[in-house]
Amino acid sequence: MMRRVVPAFPAELLPLQLETIGMNPDQETLERPMGYPYFHWLLTLEGEGELSTNGQTWKMTERSGVLLLPGTPHRYEARSGRWQTGYITFHGSMAASFVQSLGWGMAERFQWEAGNDRITAQLENMLAFAESGGDPSGWQYSADLYRFLTLLRTDARTDNRPSMSKRLERIQGLLDWLEQEFANPGIGLAEMAAQLGIGERQLNDRFRELFGQTAYAYLIQLRLRKAKEWLPSRPDWTVRRIGEAVGFRDASHFVATFRQKEGMTPDTYRKLYGTGTASGS
Repeated sequence: MMRRVVPAFPAELLPLQLETIGMNPDQETLERPMGYPYFHWLLTLEGEGELSTNGQTWKMTERSGVLLLPGTPHRYEARSGRWQTGYITFHGSMAASFVQSLGWGMAERFQWEAGNDRITAQLENMLAFAESGGDPSGWQYSADLYRFLTLLRTDARTDNRPSMSKRLERIQGLLDWLEQEFANPGIGLAEMAAQLGIGERQLNDRFRELFGQTAYAYLIQLRLRKAKEWLPSRPDWTVRRIGEAVGFRDASHFVATFRQKEGMTPDTYRKLYGTGTASGS
């Protein structure tokens, strides 16, 4: 049975605004030379289809979907008998900038692994909620759309690389180790790479892919995060002691790094966020 919900449009344009959501048990051929006026997500629930856009043709197998920007010409059709699909269309005051910030182009194909199908589950939950008519304001749909798009970013891949969540799994052991060992000033790239049994260059490549920075920059950020936790909560500790406790070799290096990254000295940060003070280096 075809399921389709067109929620009430709220008076104000929301950051992410659901236009339609549904499931089609027997997807017909659709051709849109002018594209769809809003963002359009289409995924395969069962069977197989084919989607063509901008000179590309993608197989639409199970655990795959395509996100199309507004006005992107496209055509899709079933390829193996019955093709069951799910879809979401949306717009919103922040939709274009948010999708762009996630790094996606005019048309993106996503795939995800078996056994981790939070993407389909989120669509099904959103559809059931929409069918209940439980959100006349539209704000819950807006929050659910945000979660859906972030799941695409973390759980799916858009090329031959593994998904972000899979790549995070590969370095999780190192991240856990750093949470325990960050106070050791002797930790460098060599020690971090050794935890994963890979080279230093490969280690930095993985961190840049995931966090946009080198592995050592991540460690410095971790040390500063711990310092920002302790400066207000341990007023009896001097700035020097906190710097040493989070892994800096000397107080001057700690203060200079903190000022560069946070725009203020550790002492100023403590006065701003703490209830008590213990100055001194």
